[in-house]
Amino acid sequence: MLGTRNALAAATALGMTVSLGACATSTPYQSAEVAGQQFGYQSEQIAADRYRVSFSGNEVTARETVEEYLLYRAAELTRQKGYDGFYVVREQTEADIDIDTLPTTYPGWAPGWRYYNADFGWGVYNPLGGTPFPAARISASDQYSASAVIEMYRGNAPASAEDTFDASAVLARLGDDVEMPEG
Repeated sequence: MLGTRNALAAATALGMTVSLGACATSTPYQSAEVAGQQFGYQSEQIAADRYRVSFSGNEVTARETVEEYLLYRAAELTRQKGYDGFYVVREQTEADIDIDTLPTTYPGWAPGWRYYNADFGWGVYNPLGGTPFPAARISASDQYSASAVIEMYRGNAPASAEDTFDASAVLARLGDDVEMPEG
């Protein structure tokens, strides 16, 4: 599992900009809290300085993009609330994998073969009638969502906190690669 902490920590430590997927139809960085939006970020305050942040992407949004947008949202929220940095208390990424097999048929036509069985006589083998037969096409789609509980801080990071992030640095490093919605 690619950890959000590890991905950004490595990029931040090396001074690199993390590259995001460039698919035009992937989920842009947007709020899913707006009516009618199914994909994007959500934020929920659970304590004075603690938030649950999540990001859900559609089936063409890469896992890395989902995790980076989650991290970007955590940094953006931290700055909006007047804090300097944050650390991740708990995180997880989930994949919803959907696999469909699509038989090769044409309307009004289905393949079939006649065969003879000594016990039953003549019959017709229809591969679409529930017998094992390889499907011609397999369609798979992955849909990723990531969530984290973050704790924000002002000034210096708490000594007990591991993997702290400076919110301004995260925004600067990821900002150019974040795809905002059109319009």
